[in-house]
Amino acid sequence: MNDKVELSWLLQQIAAIQSDTEYLKAGLAQLSQMDVGGKTAPDEPEDVAGQAKANALRDMIQGRESTNQQLLALYRDMYYDLVNRSREEAQEAQEE
Repeated sequence: MNDKVELSWLLQQIAAIQSDTEYLKAGLAQLSQMDVGGKTAPDEPEDVAGQAKANALRDMIQGRESTNQQLLALYRDMYYDLVNRSREEAQEAQEE
């Protein structure tokens, strides 16, 4: 990519983040396929392995969503820089 960021590129990046839901679908599919264990007797533990798997999937999805939020914040800042630069360029052109 060159040094000059264009609005169309920023919008494409935002659209890509918005449409990237495959990891959510995969996580939900894995959760739905998990065996659900439980107590069959009072002295048996709960389904610790199933709970650990679910927590790991939750953490994975939360991490991805956090990354998306950070990317969107970066793109927002880039957009503001682009808009301000465009305004400055327009003002300079009027002054000439």
